[in-house]
Amino acid sequence: MSQPARPTRPHLSRARHRYYRLRGTRNEPKPVQRPGPPLLIGGWGTRLLRLVAEQADIWNIPGPPHNNVEFVAERGRVLDAHCADIGRDPREITRSVQVVVSYADPAATRATVADLIGIGVNHVVLSLPQPYPPGVARWLVDEIIAGVRRGPREQAAP
Repeated sequence: MSQPARPTRPHLSRARHRYYRLRGTRNEPKPVQRPGPPLLIGGWGTRLLRLVAEQADIWNIPGPPHNNVEFVAERGRVLDAHCADIGRDPREITRSVQVVVSYADPAATRATVADLIGIGVNHVVLSLPQPYPPGVARWLVDEIIAGVRRGPREQAAP
């Protein structure tokens, strides 16, 4: 299971393994980040979360409507336990969740995002379903992003 992550670190230009072989690859321009770009691993299986604890910079999991907030929280606790087992600070791993936005019920989307932040998620990907209504980018900023920043007591009137 950990093999797919291995070619990405630390020697991208000269890796050799039973399942892959990289020779003379060029990555130009060189990444700004040191030691390199962050490694994102997505999923929620227990063995995969061990791999996240060992190697990832970012963990991503699908959130509502695919997985509810409590499921994301429970999987986060499994990741925390794996981190404790290997002596890694779980706060080193960015926790990323994708949320499908509800055009019909923006308050529910805001509440979901707030709940995710409450369980320690620090990166939320807002997925917009098609068809996109006119002005959807401005609507997303005004109704969801600014609404989450305002908090539940300061919501704008409809």
